[in-house]
Amino acid sequence: MIEPVLEDIKQYVYEHSNIEACGLLSLQRGRIIWNPCENKAENPKNDFIIDPLDYKAVANQGDVVGVVHSHPGCSPDPSELDRAACNKLGIPWYIFGENDEWIKLEPSENTYDLLGRPFVYGIYDCFTIVKDYFETQDINIYPYEYEWEFWEKGKNLYLDNFKSEGFIEVTDGTLQPNDLILMALNSEITNHAGIYVGRGKMLHHAPNRLSCRDTYAGMWKQITRMVVRHQSMT
Repeated sequence: MIEPVLEDIKQYVYEHSNIEACGLLSLQRGRIIWNPCENKAENPKNDFIIDPLDYKAVANQGDVVGVVHSHPGCSPDPSELDRAACNKLGIPWYIFGENDEWIKLEPSENTYDLLGRPFVYGIYDCFTIVKDYFETQDINIYPYEYEWEFWEKGKNLYLDNFKSEGFIEVTDGTLQPNDLILMALNSEITNHAGIYVGRGKMLHHAPNRLSCRDTYAGMWKQITRMVVRHQSMT
């Protein structure tokens, strides 16, 4: 499927050989289209992030049928993060390495539970673990689109939307299982969330870590800005 645009992709990867080049393949009117995208990662030499708005723009023009990115100076062998993201999206990934080597990574049926997920922004992160957790409680949270570092752009994913999702602020200082803890992690803006699961533990997914249960104490309490509870659980 990639062959009609293979040389264009190789040229783009060559021109961006100092970072992980990335883009999307779309199917438009029976033709494969190569859509290069800006790498929004904080460390683009070792990671890549495609802005969800760029993904949406491509999807509005046709079906997204593949993700492309490069491993500069390395083999194209997929990392665990690559495999996780490919499985989550459910479409093939094309990974380009040195010497024009490339591979096609197909999604598998392997999925990650709530614990031990690799961090892949927009796929496995603090918002998606909140959304996936509450689905296990028969509470469906809208799949909001959010940019990388939305909190630096005057947006607040959590504070702007918790009321419309049926959550109310807890003002009496109590904490019970399934409460949603809203935090400001390395920021003045609320940009992180975790779920209190009882016995002093919080389920969450911090950047560059596996999702886990952490003791809700110390730093996590200090950066807490609000605790909210779904109205069905009051």
